[in-house]
Amino acid sequence: MTALRWLLRIATGLVALIALVFFGARFHDGPLGPIPGGPLVSGEEVIQPVGDWTFAKDTGEIELQLASQQRSRTVWFFVLDGRAYVPCSLGFPPGKSWNRHAAADGRATLRIDGKRYPVTLTKLDDSVTRQMGETARAELTRKYGKLPPTDGGVWMFSVTSRSS
Repeated sequence: MTALRWLLRIATGLVALIALVFFGARFHDGPLGPIPGGPLVSGEEVIQPVGDWTFAKDTGEIELQLASQQRSRTVWFFVLDGRAYVPCSLGFPPGKSWNRHAAADGRATLRIDGKRYPVTLTKLDDSVTRQMGETARAELTRKYGKLPPTDGGVWMFSVTSRSS
């Protein structure tokens, strides 16, 4: 019985620790890996419009904050022919909602290599996403390796610079 009590205490402590990390991340400058964080405040803001995103082609995951939200998240990002895109798997991880907010109001900030870029995210039509399918999948596989499950579908957002 004593061992069961200790296991229960340890489990309760772990749950409390995880909850504390998620709560504390809201006050952090940016996400903590996969854990959503607070607003993106540090880093130089790039005010010159970006017409060619090739410089970020090999950048891994980036940080994204929607203008309509006070939290940020880590997202995948890829570049094809100088144009930037942010893909969003609808089925993984479960419970995400940023994609619906971005489709309604695409104003956002991307932080890439410590610099903040004011952008507009525009959801591409499903037909355009399907046309890009194999090319986008090849680029994402090159950058990230194994892709998440896409049983729920994928939304693709094009990235366009905007003035802050």
